[in-house]
Amino acid sequence: MKKVIIISYFYPPCNLTASQRVESWAKYLIKSGYYPIIITRKWEKHVKSFDDCHYSTSKEVLIEKHENYEVHYCPYSANLRDRLHAEKRFLFFKKALSFMEIVFQNIWVKLCPFNNFIDEAEKIIKSEKKIHSVIISGNPFIQFKFGYQLSKKYNIPWIADYRDAWTTSTINNISGNRIKTAINLYQQYFEKKWVKTASYITASSIPIGESMGKLVNVKSEAIYNGFEPSDFIQYSNVPKITSHFQIVYIGTLYDGQDISIFIEAYKNFIQIKKPSCKLFFPGLDLDLIQKVRVEKLLEGYEDYYKTSLRIPKSEILKIEKESHLLLHVAWKGHAGIIASKIYEYIGSGSKIIVVPGDGGSIDEIVETSRSGFIFDDVNSVYAFLCNEYDKFIEGREVSQVDSELRMQFSRESQAIKLGLILNKI
Repeated sequence: MKKVIIISYFYPPCNLTASQRVESWAKYLIKSGYYPIIITRKWEKHVKSFDDCHYSTSKEVLIEKHENYEVHYCPYSANLRDRLHAEKRFLFFKKALSFMEIVFQNIWVKLCPFNNFIDEAEKIIKSEKKIHSVIISGNPFIQFKFGYQLSKKYNIPWIADYRDAWTTSTINNISGNRIKTAINLYQQYFEKKWVKTASYITASSIPIGESMGKLVNVKSEAIYNGFEPSDFIQYSNVPKITSHFQIVYIGTLYDGQDISIFIEAYKNFIQIKKPSCKLFFPGLDLDLIQKVRVEKLLEGYEDYYKTSLRIPKSEILKIEKESHLLLHVAWKGHAGIIASKIYEYIGSGSKIIVVPGDGGSIDEIVETSRSGFIFDDVNSVYAFLCNEYDKFIEGREVSQVDSELRMQFSRESQAIKLGLILNKI
């Protein structure tokens, strides 16, 4: 068995979506002959948002050994910025501390509150006979410095893994703020310095990997987040709703996502068809700004949509299975931004409608898996909704036919792809 160290700030029991990427590697890299040693922080509280990450943990390192992998949970010591995070006061001071952390931890890594990841990695490297490689999964992207330092000190190849783009992101500073632009240029100096020493770049989408790979002349490949087929086993026999036609949008909605195209078509559909239907936004109530945006767009159509607070994942999976259409709103003009929910959509087997498409990764994934349809204009969406509703009324199949093509986006398949990359370095 070849041993590989994987450093990731997010990992279960942290319940954020970011944890699932590395968790799947821990579970499935054994199939490629690799034994993962995960280094992460301790997670001793249930996390409802990123705000719940700013707490100190118990001080000892906790090591959990499983049959095919092991996890080293390192203590987290909250710094002053963390301790003030929940305070509504000291707004300027908190911003100043955040700015100082961004500026100085790139130079002095000891300022990073989880720099003990490096110490734990060095203990493992010294105690093990042979470590094949190191994978650093960002963000936080300061972790790339860990890969840079470990590779330089111990001559071990490392992979820079991007869950999201860092300084090459096309959406980080849509507003054009000059301070943010300056900070981005400053951070890019360090990003290029560290990542150019990597043996490979992996990323959650092709554009994210290529954007950095071209800057530092390092090969890149997409390792998608994927879906876990076993999540849906208990819902395999869940029937479609018969009382009404249900369309669901699951996940966070951002200003950069133009949902107005779909809503305009949806209103036309209601006016003409007078359907028994519902557009459902689970979790939208947590974001007042986006909830108000949707309410304004659907003013006068209150009987045809509903919103809710956050719903447990187990119930979300059932909703995905029983709904007739799963709506996704891609970032038009920003190819490469892939919400993890798209994989869960694919795993559900229900039909997906993407409005608008991104002209890139989202479109490619949906089309390659034959899981749904992409539209960019109101008239096409309207015609599609009418056709699907007619099928519903006639009792014909509305759900996408199950296809083995979906399985290429399973987490196991993606972990096997990662194993092939590890074989190259």
